[in-house]
Amino acid sequence: MNAKASHCPLCASPQLQARPFGYHFNGRWLEGTACRNCGVIFIDPQPTAAEIAQMYAKEYFEGDFRCGHAGSYFDERTLQRLADQTLLQRIKRRRRSGKFLEVGCAGGAFLNAAREAGFEVRGVEFAAEAAGFARERFGLQVSTGEVQSAKFSENTFDVVFMGDVLEHLPDPLITVKELHRIMAPEGLLVIACPTQTNTLFSRLGFLVYAGLGKKAVVHLPPYHLFEYRPQSLRRFLQRCGFAIAGMTPTMMSPREIALRGSRLQRSGKKILQYPNYFLTKCFGVYGDRIEVFAVKRAMQKL
Repeated sequence: MNAKASHCPLCASPQLQARPFGYHFNGRWLEGTACRNCGVIFIDPQPTAAEIAQMYAKEYFEGDFRCGHAGSYFDERTLQRLADQTLLQRIKRRRRSGKFLEVGCAGGAFLNAAREAGFEVRGVEFAAEAAGFARERFGLQVSTGEVQSAKFSENTFDVVFMGDVLEHLPDPLITVKELHRIMAPEGLLVIACPTQTNTLFSRLGFLVYAGLGKKAVVHLPPYHLFEYRPQSLRRFLQRCGFAIAGMTPTMMSPREIALRGSRLQRSGKKILQYPNYFLTKCFGVYGDRIEVFAVKRAMQKL
């Protein structure tokens, strides 16, 4: 069992604050905890390495693996949807070609699309079943494990992409510092991830539960080890040697959201989704997802 944190895993600040949510998982309480200094929210204590490996068995990729988007990573319909051509075009407007690494490439659909778009591609995937599928289905060069274990050379990749990955990493600081090392000078880092604690529903929920002295229980395994908001993500990437070239918040339409929890929670989320969608669409605030483009610069002294 991992011990509770005495400092923030990203900025090392000891200024931690319990947040009013958490997970009942394997007989213990994993609490949402915020860093008062950098703003990141993380699960404390973290699941063990063995528990994380168990959570990302094949069944994970056959269910609700993409933050509200159900489907199987191993069926053709889902593979076509995950080969996101619009995202590829946004990447190609900034980098036309070059060496492309996807960290957390899962079944390889997006990585294969990047190859077809003219990039020279490599992939890394933690889950052995998904990595094997990417190699067999698409003939991709995919390493199984964490990016650190792949031992890529310095200054190699022109583009690195992480889609719905950063929030799952047990040690994002080590991973992003490794990405900085293996990226070419002026290389492009592209991150797409949920920012679920950034929404009106989550912000209001935190206030209500804190005021009542209660804790909201997330009825899922603790897949999201870290929760980011735009400002905490910006600070984190800048500390790791990246200059932000663009941050675009988005919001899932009310028709598409997945509803969980009690009837009151489901109703509240549905109702607040409408004004939230408008605010995100018009003003770029309170989004539940974010797309970030960042450029490699000199590493700050940590």
